This record gives sequence, C-alpha cells and structure tokens, in this order.
Amino acid sequence: MTVSSLSIGLGASAALRNNAASPLFGFLRDFAPFLGSDGVTLHIVGATHDAVAASGILRAESLVRLPPAREGGVIRLTAMTVPDATGRSALDWVIYLLDPIDPITVFPEMHALKRQCVVHGKPFLTNRAAASEWCALAWSHRTDSRDPVLAPQIARWVRPERVGEETIGLIAHDSQKRTMLEFVRAHRAVLSRFGRRLATGTTGGLLNGEIPARMAGEAESLRDLLPPTPENWVIRYQSGPRGGDAQIAVEVLDGHCRRLVFFEDPHVAREHEADIQLLERATRFAPDGCLCVNDRASAETWIKNLARLL
Repeated sequence: MTVSSLSIGLGASAALRNNAASPLFGFLRDFAPFLGSDGVTLHIVGATHDAVAASGILRAESLVRLPPAREGGVIRLTAMTVPDATGRSALDWVIYLLDPIDPITVFPEMHALKRQCVVHGKPFLTNRAAASEWCALAWSHRTDSRDPVLAPQIARWVRPERVGEETIGLIAHDSQKRTMLEFVRAHRAVLSRFGRRLATGTTGGLLNGEIPARMAGEAESLRDLLPPTPENWVIRYQSGPRGGDAQIAVEVLDGHCRRLVFFEDPHVAREHEADIQLLERATRFAPDGCLCVNDRASAETWIKNLARLL
C-alpha cells in the first residue's frame, strides 16, 4: 500500500515500551501495514527509536532517530510541529504514549509539545486507543474499510456500529465557544448519533440553546449558531472551574466516554489549569483509553473520517 507523504513524531514512556506485550508494540503491530507503507516516516525519540528498531516491526529506513528526551529529543519534536517559512511543518501528527505516572508528563517540554500541537492544528495522541482510532480512520481514508487487514482495527478501535451506545464530551474555553458552536452546527447530524453528549457549564448551556447571563453582550452574534429552540441535547455538568472537568474525567475513567472534543485556548493562562490537566490525565488512566482532540483542524479531520464509516 502507498500513502501520500506523512510524517509522524513518535515517543513512549519507558513503562509502555519495556516488553513485547507493551502498548507501544501492540499499537505498532496493529498498524504496521499503514505505518510501514511507502511515504510514511516516523521521527522517534531516542530510547523509543531504539526499542522500535530492535523489534523489527517496521522498516528501518522509515525510522528517523531523534536524541533521547534527556538530551533534548522532546524539544526537537516540539520544534518540528512549528511551520517553517513556507508554512509547512516537519510533522503531521504526534503520537507520544504517556504513562500517567511518568515524570516527563509534567516537564515543560511535554507541555510545550502539546501546546504547539494545539496552536498549529496537529493531533497530539497520548494513549494507545487514541493513536489507534486516529490511525484506523486515516488508513480507512486511503483504503477500502472492508480490507481484511484494516477491518478488524476499525471494529476494535472505532466501533462505528456502536456509536449509538457511545458517549462524547464537548468542552470549549471561553475564546473557543464560538468555534465549538460552529463545529457542532456543521456536524450536528454525526454528533447526534452518539448515545450521550456531555459538556461543561457554559458550553453545555449554549449547545442546549441557552445564552448565559455573563455572555449576554454576545447574544446577537451567537444566536444564529444556537438550536432554534432550547433543548437537552447535551448533559450539562458544572463549569470547568467548578468541577465539570472532574465530572467528565470520571466518565472517562469508567470507560463511558471514549472521545473528547476539547477546544483549548493555548494563548491564555487558565485559572483552573489543574482541572484541565486532570481531565487529560484521565484519558491515559482509562482502561480502554480515550481520544481527545484539542483544535478545530484536528476535530474536522476526525469527524469527517468517522462520518464516512457511519
């Protein structure tokens, strides 16, 4: 199989690559026909590269070794997400499988890597389920989804036939609420096929057709993006600062919520940063994992590829 040129950043915490049964190698075995195809290059951080190369799962010529994390490998990966003078980034996606108790998750370079992915519209995939769903959907965009090698991965990681039983979380910071309303308006038919939709505070109110008092000054500009009459389209939890992120995190931990569309504002300090990190960390603790997309470009790619399978 040949795919158009694709450049992927890859890393994994030590605990997720320490033996043949580890999540990294399970993921690579599942998607070797896609990741090992012509046109795909993996830029891999230090020790992760060495483990992948030793496994023999992928062609050596498709693997590019970056320095180890302790020698700046994650910093280099971060810089590769930033567009050059021509507007092109060296990376299309980043897959970094993170053990939630790995200290690197709190290092500034890991926060910067995630932030730059959000700024530049690059998927940042941090658990096996997220990486697997993203790759299955991307693969299906290039290959018949009934292909006998691909079909089992779609059935396992995307589960399109069960979307009516699935839950999705919809969260947006204040500067991103209009973006969320536009996204939902454009894809309401697909999102309505999920069995449950969860949202925090103000975002939930808007998605249900209510303009909160604190946004009264924006009422006219938002009205055309709201449903015609108020409804209970989403289950509305508390606002993020008042615990809504934690409430949705429990849904993730319990395996009820397997996808989050979380439009973050990467340009402002967030007073409830700990709550945001708690929710993101929950996606790595969840027994089945959870796909979280944090920017409009990635969300558009994900939902359009999903829609093709529904």
